[in-house]
Amino acid sequence: MNSELIRHGIAAMVGGGIASLLRFSVGAWVIHAYPNEKIPWATLAVNWVGCLAVGLIYGWTSDRWFMGLHTRHLFVTGFLGGFTTFSAFSIETTLLFRRGETFLAWSYVLASIAGGLVLAWVGERISVALSS
Repeated sequence: MNSELIRHGIAAMVGGGIASLLRFSVGAWVIHAYPNEKIPWATLAVNWVGCLAVGLIYGWTSDRWFMGLHTRHLFVTGFLGGFTTFSAFSIETTLLFRRGETFLAWSYVLASIAGGLVLAWVGERISVALSS
């Protein structure tokens, strides 16, 4: 393994570690503040924020020579990879179906996927507009 690849891996690890702690904190706060909620707001929120952030990052960095691979691995692969969570979304949706909350489960799927795509696009458009 070459040193460049090791540095990319370390950048992803640092970003992921920080974001995982932040993700845990958001989830713990939401559960504490809203213990009886049926909708998994914490996962939805972090995934939406992550989609907006990845759009902002890619819109902003697409033509920036100084935003190298280390920085992308730190923020996109590491931070956003550790902050957002498809696995939690998947199990939470499964549990909603299991509890008979079919409408809520499908609403969560639609809100997660459509909302995420829209927010990624909005973030990219905002960055491009601010860069012009």
